Amino acid sequence: MLQGSRKSTWRKSALLVISVMLAMTVMAACGGGKKSKSEEYSLTFAGAGEGTVVATYKDGNVTETEFNKYLGVFNVMQPGYEAILEIPQFKEQLLQQFVSYKIIGTLASEDTLKAASEQVDEQMKLYKEAVASDASLKEALDKYGVTDNDIATYVMMTAAVVEHMSSQVTEEGTKEEFEKAKDDYTNVTLRHILVATVDLTSQEMKELRTDEEALALAKEVKAKLEAGGDWAALAKEYSDDTGSKENGGQYADKMAGEWVEGFKEASLKQEIGVIGEPVETEYGYHVIMVEKREPKTYDQLDETQKENLKSTVAYSFMTKFMNEEMPKMDVKITLPDPSPAPEGEEGEGEGETPATEAPATEAPAK
Repeated sequence: MLQGSRKSTWRKSALLVISVMLAMTVMAACGGGKKSKSEEYSLTFAGAGEGTVVATYKDGNVTETEFNKYLGVFNVMQPGYEAILEIPQFKEQLLQQFVSYKIIGTLASEDTLKAASEQVDEQMKLYKEAVASDASLKEALDKYGVTDNDIATYVMMTAAVVEHMSSQVTEEGTKEEFEKAKDDYTNVTLRHILVATVDLTSQEMKELRTDEEALALAKEVKAKLEAGGDWAALAKEYSDDTGSKENGGQYADKMAGEWVEGFKEASLKQEIGVIGEPVETEYGYHVIMVEKREPKTYDQLDETQKENLKSTVAYSFMTKFMNEEMPKMDVKITLPDPSPAPEGEEGEGEGETPATEAPATEAPAK
């Protein structure tokens, strides 16, 4: 409960994108000769080169027909964004993203495309299983006119970008990244009791107590523990953390970096064996006692942890590309102006840049 949840549906995993900001796309440039594995999936949406040009950039353009295909897949993979796509600024942001995909795609090597196609194999299996069992997914595909080939193209595009950025990661760079964040990999065993300010059992996260009430109760719990109170009994009575209350409030051998910021800081800095002052997080107030702390070296990391570090380094390459290379690409957006709303029916928030960005997604582990 104290960790950020990972997206588990195929829609999220199939995106495969590193960047949290405006991202990437792939454009095929395969020559003749023997068919390679990377040519099994198309890297270009149907409709490329057809219709009105809505964006130009150095050495290329995007047409309205292919961009609408991209938006169709986006709507299937990101249900709930349909209304937001009507906001001109957000639609333009997605077009910028599409352009950057295309530009980065020209840099993809044959080996990169082969690795990407393997990702598509895996994701398309999950996709087809999902279509067979999820009626709402089938309805969305029909609604937006999205075909299996469109899905495969989108996954191939994004997978190729991830593979390209990942191919630049070196062992030395990964070790340097570990040194920057090695505290996050420290193994910690601790006990805590959470006095929540919000109802963690409801999606709305409604207020459960005021900050003042929660802090007062947390101090009461701390006093009882210091007076010799039993962690197991007090956790069951007071803790709102369903993930630990039945285990005496204990989390054993967890990486500090998995926890929210205030909790993580306490796990790394509190004196071992001492009950600390209540720690505030977005969930409420925590009474914490660290029982054990074991720093790790790079060589002690498992493969999953090393892959997470590599993804972070790859993201830094993506950020560098967006900041340093994209401005050189002379991108011009020529989306048609939206039709004006009838008098008295202007859209809410018209003229304002939406607060949301294109949703972030996870890079695949290799």
